[in-house]
Amino acid sequence: MAAPRSLAITSGKGGVGKSCVALNLAVCLARRQQRVLLVDADLGLGNQAILMGLSPERTLEEVLSGRCPVEAAVLEGPEGIVLLPAASQLLPWRPAALTPAGLAPLRSFEAQFDFVLIDTGAGLAPKVLDFAAAADHLLLLTTPEATAIADAYALFKVLLQRRPDLAAGLLVNMAESAQEAAELQEKFAELANRFLGAEIDNWGYIPLDRYVREATKRQIPFTLATPPPPAARALARLAENLVEGRPALAPQGLF
Repeated sequence: MAAPRSLAITSGKGGVGKSCVALNLAVCLARRQQRVLLVDADLGLGNQAILMGLSPERTLEEVLSGRCPVEAAVLEGPEGIVLLPAASQLLPWRPAALTPAGLAPLRSFEAQFDFVLIDTGAGLAPKVLDFAAAADHLLLLTTPEATAIADAYALFKVLLQRRPDLAAGLLVNMAESAQEAAELQEKFAELANRFLGAEIDNWGYIPLDRYVREATKRQIPFTLATPPPPAARALARLAENLVEGRPALAPQGLF
């Protein structure tokens, strides 16, 4: 069986919709008959289970600490996606470092999937960098806000220092128009090329969509709505591109 294609979904700033995008992209991939593992790697602040209305009994932190097997921690989500949840509050114990030995159970478990999506925390915390740098490809999410763009650039810079060969795509969320997103994409790519010597792919944009907030409040992925709202159609196109290999994600797995 081929190794899964892994994609870290991350952002330099919280509040840009990262977890919501991760969940709904997972749903779109599953609707294309892909076996999807969604890993909530925002340790101690996980919210993927909350977004799905699930109540996990075990978490990724317990798996990493050797307190339970990964099979005991996963839950089934919408459209058959498999969720490995994170704790939604700080724990009195800390998970082990992300060492090859500690990740061995996860590496074996992930082999049954086509895609592994990892929803990292936001910012520059060590665990964010560990998970983001481990994936085949990076989906860097930002909104058109100046602070979100600056923080995304800072995160990209730090990740490139850790892994210079990191392949990344920029996705603009909550854009008012295609023109606004295109201008942001062009400027970000130019700065990355000029000052970091790096390329970053244009992964498009998700339009500002009021239905997204309503679906999130109801703990339902907005990509399940009928008819699909604009944001759902945007993520469906991205999922189609990923399945078809645009861009190519080398199947190396995450763990």
